[in-house]
Amino acid sequence: MDHERRIQAPLEHPSYIGHFPGNPIVPGVVLLDLVVEALDCGPPRVLGNVKFHRAVKPGEAFTLRYQRSGPRLEFRCMDGEQLLVEGSLSFGTAPGVVA
Repeated sequence: MDHERRIQAPLEHPSYIGHFPGNPIVPGVVLLDLVVEALDCGPPRVLGNVKFHRAVKPGEAFTLRYQRSGPRLEFRCMDGEQLLVEGSLSFGTAPGVVA
């Protein structure tokens, strides 16, 4: 992967109440929102295959590694060498390019 960014899951989020009481984890949709926000490319048009390998706890930090190829972006979220999430996103234009 060509690029890296450090991300920290929020310590508090309304979804934690029901996901799961007494032992909260960050919902997948919140993790994907964090990835998209860190990329600062606007909303993706297509969400490719996404696999969640390990739960992320509130407040946990991880490294986003990603590679861009035109409008397609492949990413991995890592905790050290442990894979947390991987997948791909497609944007309307190449990320970082103003249409």
